[in-house]
Amino acid sequence: MKKFSLILALAAVSLSLTTANAQKYGKTPQDSTECMMNNSLYKEFYKQKAYKDAYEPWKKVLEVCPMYHINTYKQGYNILANLYKTAAPQDKETYFNEMLNMFDKWGEFDGEMWNAIARKAQWYEQCKPNEKAQAYNLYKQAQELADKNNALLDQSFCVLYLKATINYLVDSKASNDEWSVLFDVYDYSSDAMEKSLTQSSNELDEATQKNDTKLMAKLQKEVNSTRSNINALETLIEPYASCSKIVPIYQDRFNANPNDLALLKKITTNLERKGCTSEELFLNATENLHKLEPTPRTASLMGQMLIGRGQYNEAAKYLEEAEKTSPDISVKTKSALALANALLKSKNYSAAREAARRAVGYDKSYAGKASVLIASMYLATPGREAAWAAYDEAARAKNLDPGVAADAQRIMNAAHGRFPLKQDIFFEGKSVGAGTGVGGWIGGSTTIRTRD
Repeated sequence: MKKFSLILALAAVSLSLTTANAQKYGKTPQDSTECMMNNSLYKEFYKQKAYKDAYEPWKKVLEVCPMYHINTYKQGYNILANLYKTAAPQDKETYFNEMLNMFDKWGEFDGEMWNAIARKAQWYEQCKPNEKAQAYNLYKQAQELADKNNALLDQSFCVLYLKATINYLVDSKASNDEWSVLFDVYDYSSDAMEKSLTQSSNELDEATQKNDTKLMAKLQKEVNSTRSNINALETLIEPYASCSKIVPIYQDRFNANPNDLALLKKITTNLERKGCTSEELFLNATENLHKLEPTPRTASLMGQMLIGRGQYNEAAKYLEEAEKTSPDISVKTKSALALANALLKSKNYSAAREAARRAVGYDKSYAGKASVLIASMYLATPGREAAWAAYDEAARAKNLDPGVAADAQRIMNAAHGRFPLKQDIFFEGKSVGAGTGVGGWIGGSTTIRTRD
């Protein structure tokens, strides 16, 4: 009784402080008063994790003033989830359906109904894990609605969407042809992540140049979160995404319809994403796509195809064309990076480095990948100064992007094996740790180090 009296007193204080806004929430001044009073009541119970006591006043807030505050939904989720968890079996369905209804209102509140539908899918996964088809279809519906509104699902839902797709396909014992939907979802989710990473990385670079430390911390957190979600995607798809598994999914369809534009775009996109650019299916599909609908993107794919065939000079021509003519930053970036790879393989190191740096200029999120390529160029150059420079660049890549850490470490290990011995440095009258210049095409400076 004392606790309830205290809460009433707190509610009265809160109400008196908000008299000026009495007509702001709900349809009438009476609604606003009721909204603020019940909001104060449920929040006091919520703070104490007394979810059963918070439930009724929270429901009143949702009913009377659903547009009041985002916390009505975030905290409402925790209230209903806890009540569902502790409810008797016969009462669980009530809370389950209330949650679904709340998600609809949440979508109306923030105008992102696609994420509201995705929340329903997640709720099904949590409470009714055997209804795999229902969860998958809700995620699919959410994606389709987002597409219609030129929007993207939240990153966390992209990861869950892919997981739900895998669970659905496994559970339904899908055929090879039906498994192609997995790569459609993977392509959608990867594209969403890449767009988010590009935006956050470029904004982080701008904030760094302005030395806005508060914004830098916020954006770095976003970049880290996106990379974590990308890693989660790759972990989920890995068991199903080897070239030997992807190719059979599309080969028969390609053989039956080798000039189907939509199919060709799917084949080239998914094989490119998973590094299957030397597969015969990729080569054939790319050639057909470029003949039927030549674009800067198909020129870029042609370049990657020719790299797979070892035709580096021909590849460079297509990639230069794609980089110069594409209005799409993603295509320009990937073309420049692929061009750097082609030039590296043809030992045109200086031009390769310039292409890699251009890629970073288009999209800062590719800085780690570009540094790995540049480190490879340095490592391929004779001389211990080149080895030191390769080590520096690989270490930089490892710091920039955890996704290239393994490749960067291999370069660092190889470079370290080329470092001189301490006695060699001593007899030359030089000191370990001192700075030194790097001659030739590399230029710049590095640090003297030894392998012992």
